[in-house]
Amino acid sequence: MSRNILLVNPNWTGISRQSQRQFRRVWPPLSLALAAAMLRERGFSVRILDANALALPLSRLTEEARGADQVFVTSTPYDRWQCPALDVSFFLDACRAVEPEKLYILGAHVTERPRTLLAATKARAAILSEPEETMLELALADAPASDAPPPPVPGTARLDKDNGLVRAPARPPMEDLDALPLPAFDLLPMGQYHYFPLMGRGFGILEASRGCPFSCSFCYLGMYGKKVRRKSPERFADEVEAMVRAHGLTGLYFMDLEFCLDRDWVFAFCEELERRRVRTPWCCQTRVTDLDPEMARTLRRAGCNLVHLGVESGSERILASTGKGITTDQAARAVKAAREAGLRTALFLNLGFPGETPEEMDQTVDLAVKLSPTWASFHLVVPFPGTRLARDTNTDPEALPPHLYPQYVPSHDLAAVKRKLRRAYARFYLRPSFAANLIRDEARARRRLPWT
Repeated sequence: MSRNILLVNPNWTGISRQSQRQFRRVWPPLSLALAAAMLRERGFSVRILDANALALPLSRLTEEARGADQVFVTSTPYDRWQCPALDVSFFLDACRAVEPEKLYILGAHVTERPRTLLAATKARAAILSEPEETMLELALADAPASDAPPPPVPGTARLDKDNGLVRAPARPPMEDLDALPLPAFDLLPMGQYHYFPLMGRGFGILEASRGCPFSCSFCYLGMYGKKVRRKSPERFADEVEAMVRAHGLTGLYFMDLEFCLDRDWVFAFCEELERRRVRTPWCCQTRVTDLDPEMARTLRRAGCNLVHLGVESGSERILASTGKGITTDQAARAVKAAREAGLRTALFLNLGFPGETPEEMDQTVDLAVKLSPTWASFHLVVPFPGTRLARDTNTDPEALPPHLYPQYVPSHDLAAVKRKLRRAYARFYLRPSFAANLIRDEARARRRLPWT
């Protein structure tokens, strides 16, 4: 192929203007790295511009885009799509720096609001849901800068001459994840990525599966779907080993929504890592119902040193209303199992669910202090478009400006809930036992594994 393709992760300059704080993680854009590898296999000349990791100005993007035939810009690469940014001004700014006739847009925001974001960016086409196969097919089929509309590639949408939305047939979720190539991390500035303070620079993210079978009211699954698709244990171990050796990674985060869902799979994968003596530490996220003592010990022996757990609330009533399907007792048992196995823990907790009282928010903070995980991450609940929570709260994304997502559940007073959030962080991290517990968990996590 003679065409040059540019894949863009924008510089997240706009996220600081949000009404509530969100992480601005400097993580490798995995979906772009996978798409780049697929495009390169078919003979395209591909570059990835991670303006976020390199803190590049828009002028650099304009310069790089001039030499490309097709430019793909994403709004949500950093966390595998389940928690989209709430202010995507940075995304619209990046799109305006690219000539519209060569511009294609993708991400969770694009999937949920294609008409709005196509109109705002003048892009040639929008890519909906899982992007990689659609990006490849568009590169093979479309002739950018022509007067003809883009072809009806499955998984895309465009605007007609009257600004009506034209959707191509939906693309089914990718079934055979083993067929994916290794991500093209060689096209990324891998030394710039980090997960401070838990892992140093030289950090990568990988995925063993896509999809989640659960129906939590607040979790956005529009990019994955509910059907779980998983790489084989041997194939994923091959990927981990290859990426560690090729790029000298100092830490990995497996970004599966529920890493320990298939118990036999986890045991087989961990056995592979032990057998291969892969020494790079890694972390994952899973449900508290799946982390028992045997699972925790298995993860630790294979090099895992941190587990993220979605505890969400300290109120049993609120937990039941979310459809999460867990209890606070199950959360306590999971944290205990992790601690005894030498795993650090990071808990996700939310404030501001519909109908949640101030007392119930305090129960969430009480639970975090009682469980005493290594880290606790408190957030305001967001009714992301495409979730049951958005439907239940009558959240209409089309009533917002193109760059905005809902910032919080509108039945709450934002200032009051933000005060609760600040107090939650202060109470958890300023208590005298936090430093002692941190030292304890760090020491356990850094003990040498039996086979190292």
